Amino acid sequence: MPRPRPNPFYAILGIVGFLFTITATSYCLFVLRGVRPESLSTAPHALERLMDRHGVTLLAGQLAVLAVATVGAVAMDHFEGERQNRIRAADLKRQAEQQAATGAEQP
Repeated sequence: MPRPRPNPFYAILGIVGFLFTITATSYCLFVLRGVRPESLSTAPHALERLMDRHGVTLLAGQLAVLAVATVGAVAMDHFEGERQNRIRAADLKRQAEQQAATGAEQP
């Protein structure tokens, strides 16, 4: 029986999930620095400026990619499982036919 095909959506989910974690953590730190008045005395870091300008857009985009990749991974797993079931059914049918042919030839 052939091995199942690798699902490329898992790689996408892993990479974008990792990036989403980093982005969400950075955004939370940006918000915390904005809430605490004592941290406003220091100059903002480049990552803070990025989160200020594009943080929500980055998070929303990454969530959209994660949603699409999740649906893709589930769909691909489903179709791969159906393909494996068809292969197993064909193998069982072939074995039954061979046993029936072998059993009919013996006296």
